[in-house]
Amino acid sequence: MRPAFPGFLLRIVTALAVSVGSSFALNLASDHPGSLPILIGNEAVRKELHLSSLQLALLKSLRGEYQDSVRKLTHPMPKTEAELAVAEKEFFAVSVRFNNRVLSVMNPSQRKRILEIEHQVLGATSLMNSSVQSKLQLTEQQKQKIESIRKKGMGYVGKVNRKFSEDRINADERLDLLRKHRVSEGKSLLKILTPEQRTAFDQLCGKPLSSKS
Repeated sequence: MRPAFPGFLLRIVTALAVSVGSSFALNLASDHPGSLPILIGNEAVRKELHLSSLQLALLKSLRGEYQDSVRKLTHPMPKTEAELAVAEKEFFAVSVRFNNRVLSVMNPSQRKRILEIEHQVLGATSLMNSSVQSKLQLTEQQKQKIESIRKKGMGYVGKVNRKFSEDRINADERLDLLRKHRVSEGKSLLKILTPEQRTAFDQLCGKPLSSKS
């Protein structure tokens, strides 16, 4: 069983939530529930990938473009369920486009490694990833349970963000609530797996990312 996240990995998760709008960043049912443009903004991740100066320049530019695109979806923050649904759909399209652009800059070994790191950072949230579900050979019943947890999480995160947009909680309180929710959600997701699936899931993460890469 993989140990608890080191502190610096939790900081990456926080950066993901802050940078891309936590209404959707960690709750999309997609091949990349996180954000590769934001992930490569972390120094430890960049060092681990052994990126060239040209790659670094291209990825920095992509990261800035991505952040600008997502800010347009969260300023102002969606307030109604209908607005959130539209924003989520647009966010999904933006994420797919930029995640693919990030991967196109990398060579095969770098692509393999960043996907392993993504699994480490997202933890059990990666189980919302359709390709991960396929690799683990999840049953339809397991997939339905995961989807139920995902939708419930979307509702909770939406409520937290509405409180923030209405100045009922501050930024620190919002992040604290989202972090606690993520830990609780992760435990629920992992309980769905069999012991064999849990072992296979840990193997998808590859070697642990070091803060001193």
